[in-house]
Amino acid sequence: MYKKVLSITLALLICFGCAGALAAEERTVFDMPAVGMRFVFPEAYEDAKGWIGTDGVMELSGGSYYLYFYYCAVPREEFDRMYVEEPNELSARACVLFYAFAVGGGKDFSEVTRLTNGSMTEDDAVKLGQEGDYTFYLYLTENAGFAASLDEDYREEYCVLSAQRDETAAGFTCFRPVNEYTDLDGSVIHFEATDFDGNPVSSEELFSKHAVTLVNIWATWCGPCIGELKELQAIHTRFLEKDCAVVGLLTDDDFEAARRLMEENGVTYDVVFVKSSLSFVFPYSAVPTSFFVDRDGVFLGTKFVGVYPDMYESALEPLLQP
Repeated sequence: MYKKVLSITLALLICFGCAGALAAEERTVFDMPAVGMRFVFPEAYEDAKGWIGTDGVMELSGGSYYLYFYYCAVPREEFDRMYVEEPNELSARACVLFYAFAVGGGKDFSEVTRLTNGSMTEDDAVKLGQEGDYTFYLYLTENAGFAASLDEDYREEYCVLSAQRDETAAGFTCFRPVNEYTDLDGSVIHFEATDFDGNPVSSEELFSKHAVTLVNIWATWCGPCIGELKELQAIHTRFLEKDCAVVGLLTDDDFEAARRLMEENGVTYDVVFVKSSLSFVFPYSAVPTSFFVDRDGVFLGTKFVGVYPDMYESALEPLLQP
């Protein structure tokens, strides 16, 4: 499973959500409190001709997490257009620059080595720090085949960036995760929200209608989020008779765009805008993120970061057993 996750390309892009990229001291900053990491772009990243981004945080195993940053050999100003119009071309011109790991439970990099069947070893890893029972590592990659496929300017840039071990490591600050996913089992998810007309809606009101609710955190700017709206609607329709519904939590307040997208994709399930920061309601680090709660809003121990409609259904069946 882990090796499959590491091979995900931009065609299955997960949009980075928590805090996002911010300008601070003229550097791009990625804050990821849920996994105890903050990354400030090195100068060479800021000056890069190509696009550099992340797909957000994903689970390595219980209590351990990872993320990766990729280099995309396209002009930065072309990235958004190509993402929509030429996703296959974009995917072919993208490659991972590095991985960062937050290994929990007092374990070290041998846990990563074990889960990758030996393809990642400590010899190629840089220890970034340790906080409590979490140890943080940087793992740089260099893909000679990918480099050879690029035009000369991009090839040279990719090779320089993929070799910047010390500069990349220096960009990380690590701390004990603020909101650990493992602490959520059995906790109650509560929020106050509004519908798109400004009418108040509470989580209790939404969740009490059904035995199980599939909660989907999404954004109007997130391509994968938009891509799964029809599938979520299909799940909502199929599972209503089993006392299950879908509820969408919108992370941005572009209600007009949301209405249009819902209409285009036939969405009839409830979608609301949470008043407070969603990261305090549920410690997500990327969109889309989906999870399950019962009638009382109790988290049922299953979450998905990314688009996995088949797995949503597989996870729902046992939750709905009498």
